[in-house]
Amino acid sequence: MDQSVSGNDCKNNFCINNLIAARKSLKLSLEKSRTLGLALEKAGHMLEEINQRLPSLETVVRPICAGKDALAAVGGHINRVVGPAVAVLEVFDVVHGLEKSLPSDPMNDLPGYLSVLKCLKVALRFLGDNCGLSIQWLEDIIEYLEDNRVADGMYLSNLKTSLKGVAK
Repeated sequence: MDQSVSGNDCKNNFCINNLIAARKSLKLSLEKSRTLGLALEKAGHMLEEINQRLPSLETVVRPICAGKDALAAVGGHINRVVGPAVAVLEVFDVVHGLEKSLPSDPMNDLPGYLSVLKCLKVALRFLGDNCGLSIQWLEDIIEYLEDNRVADGMYLSNLKTSLKGVAK
């Protein structure tokens, strides 16, 4: 056999082995690329979902646009108002509960009916005396927040509108 032919066989075998190794390497790279593509697609969907939720999160956080020191100073003012406002709301809830306990036919339980009416009268007096005062305190807090630029102006405007609705 000719030396040059057997030398060519070795070169051909070497080339074939190199091609097989390159093919395996390319297949592995292709598989890794597919896996990476799927991961990027999944991450893209998650990022899109996060991007869709960001506006609502911004809306929740936006009203508080002040530093920690400014918020700490405001805390005491807010705490003094929240207690009376909560008391008014609790009495309001009690009134709704009392309305449900009114007998449908007062003649069957006149003493019970009169007792519930007496409680409603006391609650109404309390609400009449304190509701306006609580609204005024809340309006003062909103004004304080505006003056000290502690919260977003649009948020405070919405609060003012809500308080006007409650006052009516």
